[in-house]
Amino acid sequence: MERSSTMFTVHPHHYHHHLNIPTVPSGAGAAPAAAPAEGDPWAHMASTYAWLVEQELAAMAKKTDETRRWVLEQQIQFGLLGRSEERKENAPPSRKRPREAGHPWMARVGASETTRLKERDGRGKHEERSRLLQEEFERMEERWRERNERIQKRMRDERRWAEEQKESAERALRIERRRTAEAWAAYDRQWITLSRSAVPLTFRTIPWPMTGAPRNAWDITAEAISRFVLSPAHSEGISRKERIRRALLRWHPDRFGRLLGRVDERERAMVERGVGVVARCLNDMMAKEN
Repeated sequence: MERSSTMFTVHPHHYHHHLNIPTVPSGAGAAPAAAPAEGDPWAHMASTYAWLVEQELAAMAKKTDETRRWVLEQQIQFGLLGRSEERKENAPPSRKRPREAGHPWMARVGASETTRLKERDGRGKHEERSRLLQEEFERMEERWRERNERIQKRMRDERRWAEEQKESAERALRIERRRTAEAWAAYDRQWITLSRSAVPLTFRTIPWPMTGAPRNAWDITAEAISRFVLSPAHSEGISRKERIRRALLRWHPDRFGRLLGRVDERERAMVERGVGVVARCLNDMMAKEN
């Protein structure tokens, strides 16, 4: 704004009229309200000129602030502002800088950057939660896999143990049947020989109805006699009752009494006790069948 260095003497009203300078009322932004001294024609012009200068300076300050705001926004948008400067620019106004609080654009820029930072932090937190959830899922899957492997291994071990037990039981049963069949065959042969010969008898040479030969009369039990006489390892096709009846024909005291004379005198009492135990067991078995 060019101003002439030569001042002409004009009336203040004429100056205001030709320069289109409004008469400013008293208040904020108004020209000085002090009345000029009477008799001083330049007082009104000096006051008006000072007011014009203040208005021009305010306009320049406003334009400077707008330019600064635009530059800051561009720096923030394109990432040209350093971290420390960005935090400094976006920091809330302190009590020592009251003038910055009066600029609404600073609040908008700070809010925009704060929103961007919050969104970035939100994405980071979401990614972190996703990573933690994925790790936890992998750990759970690993624990499930280990547990499943343990269960499968235990099931395999139990199945193998059951198969081994089954095979062992079947093997023991085959051995028992073979042993019982051999013992029954020897039992029949010895009775045939016993009835056709006249050799002296002892407790051990008598064919007792048991798989294993007893050592004395107290070794003869009802369970051993029943298991031997009724075993499926021999006498196939013959009923239980018929097996018991045939055994009674041999061990009835009256029938076996004819053989007691051939028993050694020293063992006769033991033989008589044993024969009595066998006869009573067979009678009880027959009673159960009837």
